[in-house]
Amino acid sequence: SLFASLTCLLLALTWGQQVGFADWRILVLLAGFLAGLIWFIWIELRTSHPMIELGMFRNRAFSISLLTGLATFMGIAGSVLLMPFYLENVLGYAPQQVGMMMSVTPLVLVIAAPVSGWLSDRMGTRPITLVGLLVLLVGYASLATLELDTNIPGYLVRFLPVGLGMGIFQSPNNSTIMGAARRERLGVVSGMLALNRAIGQTTGVALLGALWASRVGYYAGELPAGGATEAEPLAQVAGMQDAFGGIVILIALALALSIWGLVKSQTEAVNAKK
Repeated sequence: SLFASLTCLLLALTWGQQVGFADWRILVLLAGFLAGLIWFIWIELRTSHPMIELGMFRNRAFSISLLTGLATFMGIAGSVLLMPFYLENVLGYAPQQVGMMMSVTPLVLVIAAPVSGWLSDRMGTRPITLVGLLVLLVGYASLATLELDTNIPGYLVRFLPVGLGMGIFQSPNNSTIMGAARRERLGVVSGMLALNRAIGQTTGVALLGALWASRVGYYAGELPAGGATEAEPLAQVAGMQDAFGGIVILIALALALSIWGLVKSQTEAVNAKK
């Protein structure tokens, strides 16, 4: 049931970019996703040995960490999708140069992640994840200011916070999720982390790619026959700015959700002492 549900979702997100998300076939697939998900939940609630203990989602920290992680994966997948079009089609860099420029994010992430994990072990996971989300928010907001004439230093300054924010956020967020599980459920929760990442990336590519293409069509008057990549550079940049604006809203919601969860936890802790 879970396989059927996720297959319908991933096919809808993939084919929807080609035929439009209002197409009846996409709507049928989305309905199949919801039906399969409800079926899966119904089974899990009635079996003595569920694959996923739905009771884990009563843990606020666990649920919030999964949702905020999903938002960050959507954002990073969307940015990785859009950047090559901008760097090659608009700024005119060669593929080799684009690869080198985009390697900044994983390099910074590799450096920041272990430091973030070390700090979260000493300061707690919640404050570090909040810092990571805030840095991500700044990074995506700065990417929304990319222009037709942005140079390499300007690009790097804007993109560095994205890698830094992901590096700061992921380690403590994963630690929170794994820490919420009982020892015998660690394997299942690890699998849920991988599934969360895959769904976030697929959803991010589909939705943000569709948003970018639709906004490019809006600024260009209509999409060229060859698609958004054939539009005038000015329209491509304007559409990309709107797409990054969408990521900013997504990360801002994730940040607000994390702050709410932290405030609720602190309030409950104070009340428990009383």
